[in-house]
Amino acid sequence: MLYEKKIDSFPQLINDIGVMDQDAGIRAIGKYKAKKCFVFVTRSLNGFTSILCSMKRSGKETIPDKRLLAKEFENLQDLEKFLTEVVAKPLVASEY
Repeated sequence: MLYEKKIDSFPQLINDIGVMDQDAGIRAIGKYKAKKCFVFVTRSLNGFTSILCSMKRSGKETIPDKRLLAKEFENLQDLEKFLTEVVAKPLVASEY
């Protein structure tokens, strides 16, 4: 069973990333090069990874398509700065 928790604000997003387990992840809607995209964030032993993927419609659902960008971050502060630039407003995000 997949568990998802809605994230209501950018400060909550950053807080949840800071305490995220290595088997968890965050998915948010973002914008990259003027295109709507998915922003995925995971945690590893070396820090954090963010992957941006274009969006594709499949029936009634929107699913990830092509990888647009993958970046690694050593610390939460650098990741937060990056997310400030790419996460869409209003925030649409969830933790899984």
